[in-house]
Amino acid sequence: MAFAFGPVAAAGLGLLTVPVIAWIFPPADVGRLNIVQISVSFGVLLFNLGLDQAYVREYHEWSDRGALLKSCFAPGFALLLLVMLITLPFERRISMWLFGLDHVAYYWVLVACVIVSFISRFLSLILRMQSRGLAFSMSQVMPKIVLLLTLCVLAWPAFAKSFAELEVAYLVSLLSVLSLYTWNTRRDWVPALNAAASRSEVRGLLHFGVPLIFAGVAYWGLDATSSLVLRSLSNFSELAVYSVSMSFAGVGIVFQTIFTVLWAPMVYKWVAHGVDMRRVDHIAQQALAVVCAIWILSGVFSWVADLILPARYVQVKYFMLCCIGQPLLYTLSEVTCVGIGITRKSMLSLWSTLSALVVNVAVSVWLVPRHGAAGAVVANALAFLIFFVARTEASAHVWRRFPRTRLYLFVTAAVGLSIATLVFGPKLPVPFGFVWLAMLPLVGWHFRAEWLDMYRSLHRAASAEGTPLLAGRGPNVRS
Repeated sequence: MAFAFGPVAAAGLGLLTVPVIAWIFPPADVGRLNIVQISVSFGVLLFNLGLDQAYVREYHEWSDRGALLKSCFAPGFALLLLVMLITLPFERRISMWLFGLDHVAYYWVLVACVIVSFISRFLSLILRMQSRGLAFSMSQVMPKIVLLLTLCVLAWPAFAKSFAELEVAYLVSLLSVLSLYTWNTRRDWVPALNAAASRSEVRGLLHFGVPLIFAGVAYWGLDATSSLVLRSLSNFSELAVYSVSMSFAGVGIVFQTIFTVLWAPMVYKWVAHGVDMRRVDHIAQQALAVVCAIWILSGVFSWVADLILPARYVQVKYFMLCCIGQPLLYTLSEVTCVGIGITRKSMLSLWSTLSALVVNVAVSVWLVPRHGAAGAVVANALAFLIFFVARTEASAHVWRRFPRTRLYLFVTAAVGLSIATLVFGPKLPVPFGFVWLAMLPLVGWHFRAEWLDMYRSLHRAASAEGTPLLAGRGPNVRS
């Protein structure tokens, strides 16, 4: 629950932040902010050299965790600084290519965002692995609060509503989270400064992490293809609609954030302690139930987007149903692909991602020139369906066989209904609204065993902590 608080609160604040940005800034600048965000994510994925995943994988195996942190952080940070120096002669050209604006300041603010996010990434792993949920959650909430307050200041007539102000506001929010991470992990990173890290240990970590560089960059490409194709083959206004639609898929991102923060450390701990891994089968079915519920509730309440966004974003309520597939299918694949990490067959992650990337590029190039943002979200939904199937099949092949029919049936139906709503929903809004509403009792009944199991698990956990879920049921019993 401590880990869940941060993503839930951040998503709630995000539902305030996105409309504020949409009302204050023109669509072109909203689209440029999306380019900043995907550029930052690319920088973090590329320059960490896969060593963030190596840190998570080896955390329970190393006795000197300060040396582990230093060994994982230093190589990527040195490479980041080197590339920053190499790009000096091309700063103006890069700014023009990314933002369509001929000013070097935009590029260097972006570089600052990448550096801050890179450091924050490794410091956040410390909190994750130490199960310090409240500290991690506060670090999730703080940048949203800072960004929202900064936007409120920028809304005053005295300030120009330009991309420069929006990009600086984003940097300020990233600096706020870095300051929190730095303070909360000071007892861990300060000793790491003087820790001894041998070259052989670093080489061993790189041996695990290097394949993940390619998998990470390929996943970034999968995630960013729609934005990049819109930037190249459409315009910033269409990119703004796509960006806002992805932001309104925040409910799925909450689920993804909570689950991925907890899942990998927990699974590797189970492996280290010899736990029966057949429990993953049950968790996969429970995760499927939650994914279906979130998807359907988003379809039922998608009309709310019209109440809080300007009229030029009227398509968002249809686009967001395809967009929400990305975080939900990614999260579900994290459960079903655990065999890849357990067996250390990290190259399979690369091939699974590349398969989906090829689909995304091909469908985006085909649909975006004619349909703009609508084509981009359809391509994204289909690509992440392929991504989910490929990762699941790879895990079943190298690890152990597990039931997958129900998984494929439900996620394919969800993607198909989302695309149908996008295509036919504007002409038949009421019938499609009833279709999504009718899916609620169906999912509730079909997954009744999973809902009951999850309720019992939560009740046992709450009872063990002395806080029963239902009031008036007698004294607490600690187990």
